[in-house]
Amino acid sequence: MTGRVSGVFFGFCSAVSAFAFAAAASFCLPQSALGADFSNEAENLAAAMDWDAPASLSAAGYAAAKKAADAGDAAAQFVVGAANLVGAGREKDPHSAAAYFSMSAFSKYPLGLFGLAVCMRDSVGMPESPKSALKYFEKAAAARCARAENALGVCYYKGYGVRKDPEKAVGLFKKAANAGVARAYVSLGKAALEGVGMEKNPSRAREYWESGAKSGSAIAQNNLAILLARGLDSNPDEIRAISLFRESALRGYPPSQIAYALSLLQGIGVARDPREGFKFMEMAAKSGNPEAQNNLAACYFNGIGVAQDYPMALNWYRRAASAGYPDAQNNLADCYFNGYGVPKNQSEAVKWYRRAAFQGNVSAQSNLGYCYLNGIGTGKNASDAIKWLEKAAAAGDVSAQSNLGTCYVNGVGVPVNYPAGVSWLEKAAAAGDAQALGNLGACYFNGLGVERNTERGLTLIRKAAKAGNEEAQKALQRISRL
Repeated sequence: MTGRVSGVFFGFCSAVSAFAFAAAASFCLPQSALGADFSNEAENLAAAMDWDAPASLSAAGYAAAKKAADAGDAAAQFVVGAANLVGAGREKDPHSAAAYFSMSAFSKYPLGLFGLAVCMRDSVGMPESPKSALKYFEKAAAARCARAENALGVCYYKGYGVRKDPEKAVGLFKKAANAGVARAYVSLGKAALEGVGMEKNPSRAREYWESGAKSGSAIAQNNLAILLARGLDSNPDEIRAISLFRESALRGYPPSQIAYALSLLQGIGVARDPREGFKFMEMAAKSGNPEAQNNLAACYFNGIGVAQDYPMALNWYRRAASAGYPDAQNNLADCYFNGYGVPKNQSEAVKWYRRAAFQGNVSAQSNLGYCYLNGIGTGKNASDAIKWLEKAAAAGDVSAQSNLGTCYVNGVGVPVNYPAGVSWLEKAAAAGDAQALGNLGACYFNGLGVERNTERGLTLIRKAAKAGNEEAQKALQRISRL
């Protein structure tokens, strides 16, 4: 068995795992003029909520808006609700956001109707209610709120609160785009890339996202960057992709902040600059993005772009883990298991390994299997150990393959099966696992599950010993005395 848990701390996530298509909160501007006192504030906040611009509202501006809102001004009620939603001029407060949007919606103010719909859709300050969200999106769209038309299109595109109707969705996207809604170009690009509601056409997707990017949409910039980086339209452009990630990152869009940070940290498409990479990763982490929080913790743990600081690493791992991010849960467990930034607590480690394992984290599945196998932080349970080791081994985890192969050879949790054991040990040994090299060597040396070949067995055992495996080193000493 391996003598340690095999979790990896510095495993930055892919730059962007998925496109962010019109799923986050987005706010509209009605065709009619906003309240005179708050038009600029409303425009700024609407843009910020669409990721078209950073949130902008001073504390004094918030105070003035709140005074007017509490006096019954529907436009001001929207401003206050939006400010509470994005944290402009004050800390984020989902319940206050929902309350003020409700007040504004009661006056049938288009932005208020839209804001309330978003709260219902995204469970902001109130329970999620797809059908109610749909109803209020329809009311806002009927009040000539163009961004509501886009959001309504997303509902039909996804079948959210209504039967899927991709063609109708695309029609709504085009209508919103013609009204100048940058977010609508994001939606159209997604439809063109996926071939849903229109012919699949990556080049057309690029055109739509180009239009959205020119309009200043951070999401369009992000998606265009992904398309260019991956060459999805057969015209890759890594340099421009990095530039777009940076533009979107500066607008405050967390996925782009992560992507640009990773480029800087790893020197991909841009000169390596760990300190600058750390800065952008920190921006995304402080926005509450768990992927960024996990990556920021990795920076602290490894001293990348910042002084090594295990307690700070632990703090950020814990934030991301508490938000349900499985990689962070596994990494937090590793900290508890090994005593990094916190006293060793192997039962606490097992708790977090288990949470991550049930979410499909392969390293956590391997680590949990190891703990069950050896009774570390939990009671010994060979059958549970095998269950988790098999999952992780099948997914390619080298330590799990090594441990599972050794279980088959020794009959731990399963009947002795030398051929199965050798098969798993071969996989792990090919990846350089020292324990697997030693155990596989023993199989060849003794003819267990393979034709006996003492020369090959000795070669493998020597490799394991050279790699620092103590059991292999002891085995060589015993063999030398024969």
